[in-house]
Amino acid sequence: MCRALFLAALAFLHIGCAASPPESGDARAFFKGKTMTYVVASDPGGGYDSYGRLVSQYLGRYLGVDRVVVKNVSGGGAVVGTNEIYSARPDGLTLGIFNTGIIYAQLLKRDGLRADLRRMSWVGKAGGEPRVLTVSSKAGFRSLDEMRAAQRPLLLGVNGAGNEGYYDSMLLAHAIGLQFKPVFGMDSVDSQLSMMRGEIEGRFSSASTARTFVANGHGVMIIRVGSGAGVDEGIPDAGRFAMSSKSVALVEIVRSVAMLARWTAGPPGIPADRLAVLREAYMVALQDPGLLEAARRLDIPIVPMDGATLASAIERSMAVSPETVALIASLAGAERTE
Repeated sequence: MCRALFLAALAFLHIGCAASPPESGDARAFFKGKTMTYVVASDPGGGYDSYGRLVSQYLGRYLGVDRVVVKNVSGGGAVVGTNEIYSARPDGLTLGIFNTGIIYAQLLKRDGLRADLRRMSWVGKAGGEPRVLTVSSKAGFRSLDEMRAAQRPLLLGVNGAGNEGYYDSMLLAHAIGLQFKPVFGMDSVDSQLSMMRGEIEGRFSSASTARTFVANGHGVMIIRVGSGAGVDEGIPDAGRFAMSSKSVALVEIVRSVAMLARWTAGPPGIPADRLAVLREAYMVALQDPGLLEAARRLDIPIVPMDGATLASAIERSMAVSPETVALIASLAGAERTE
């Protein structure tokens, strides 16, 4: 019965199916019977929305909350939703998911971002997978060398100037010596449809996003950044094509950020005992057979990381030299404020 309710709940913004985990102290008892708000800093649909809805429902079940309300808060390349999570009451009942482009936004001191990733309460992460450059079959390219030999800017789809796909595209294209022109306002589905029509030539994306598109014969994976998640190891890694030591650094930034994707965080100041309960329930939820089966059907890989390890990884990802930050800013067309 509970599983049936869960599958039905994927179409709605809340759940009403909760288990009753054994209570072990005030911190765990606090969540019982409460309502949790889970902010998804993007529009409905797409990878972050899929992960957010799936993970939040099972997390709520293991916390014993009465229901989970999923709230989509899009805008500003996830800045609006991230700010809402950051400024929420730190009682452990408001959490959320936002794209890893916020790492770049903080490094570049982007206007409008109030959140400080180093201060947030990190619960854990569910994803993390290689990034790939996929090219439309209609474009006729079968290798990076062929693409570079075109000696013209290639049209690559990107969502907007603030999200991870945009930064990935800018950094990786520079690192591997690829000329390209971003075509804005194109999410994964739009980009794939546009590639099928021959309007654009490619897109940098997560491997799982591109996998079905390629399997159906519509595209070719040209390069990858990272390993795992069902990506063919025969696809060359972008690091092989880095043009300089600075280019190698850019590839490594993209690699490290990609493996942190699909995280869950709360505002600063969640009491330590409640955060410990959140982290424990999160990791148990990611091992639930029902969640794993739903993830398989949705073709979204589950690559767990606990909250404490994630918090340390965030610290490392922010330790970027001023020279590299300046290079990222120049490539992304961003203006830093001192």
